[in-house]
Amino acid sequence: MTHTERNTLIAILINLGIIFVFGSRLWALHETGAFDAADGLTVWAKTVLWMIPVSIGATIVGTILFEILYSIATNNPKPELISDERDHQISIYGMRVTMVVASAGFIAALVGLAFGWTAVAALSLILAGFALGDLTGNLARMARYRAWL
Repeated sequence: MTHTERNTLIAILINLGIIFVFGSRLWALHETGAFDAADGLTVWAKTVLWMIPVSIGATIVGTILFEILYSIATNNPKPELISDERDHQISIYGMRVTMVVASAGFIAALVGLAFGWTAVAALSLILAGFALGDLTGNLARMARYRAWL
């Protein structure tokens, strides 16, 4: 498994964890009616803003720990960290997939607003589009590395 494959794998795992944790938190707040109050958008924004540092920190820590564990498991203290043209092309492919899915989430939110959805629902749909975009982009990268696509 190459360095970029390992990074993609850990990104998928971290993304799934973040989606689960913050999705559960947002759903619980929705169920309690926290978004229905006058400060509903503020509550939503404060909750979502926590996703950014948590995601960054979890990705950094997860990547470092995974690299250490991989080095120990393979008995290779100096794994190869070189990226080649294939890695670059796969990365571009993954970015395209990410952008298509994220854009679809944005367009779906606009359609929802046009049909009278609340701002919190539209913002949640945009957030879901970005999260699913990142996940599908990473899955597409992994599929390309594994020659599934």
